Amino acid sequence: MKSSDIKAGMELPPVSHLVTRPNILRYGSMVGAFNAEHEEDDFAQDVGYGEIFAHGIMHLNYVTQMLCDFAGHPERLKKIDIDFGAPVYSDEIVTARGRVRDVVKEGGVLRVTCEVWSEKQDGTRVTDKGTAELELECD
Repeated sequence: MKSSDIKAGMELPPVSHLVTRPNILRYGSMVGAFNAEHEEDDFAQDVGYGEIFAHGIMHLNYVTQMLCDFAGHPERLKKIDIDFGAPVYSDEIVTARGRVRDVVKEGGVLRVTCEVWSEKQDGTRVTDKGTAELELECD
């Protein structure tokens, strides 16, 4: 896509992931985030959840993937800020979504501000009130 095609209001190509129990367990181990509500069903139930659920940061990774795919390189993602919301359980699909809010050309750089979020297949927002800033080269 040419940078001149990027306009306020355009939707970013979404990125979807199926969250599975093995993914949840591996993710915590991989990032060193050991928390009983993400690893032990009994504990998760004791604190009000039906079973273990995915780490919120997993969903931030999905949003980051979407932004980097759109920008064409991870170094072009300059800032991301997002709130975490609803838990995601095994066998739920999470889709990262975004929309261009503002585009400013400064010299040879295009500064793109996006609204970003992720949601379950039923539309429940998993992350919300997200803002991201990208710097793209002008064509």
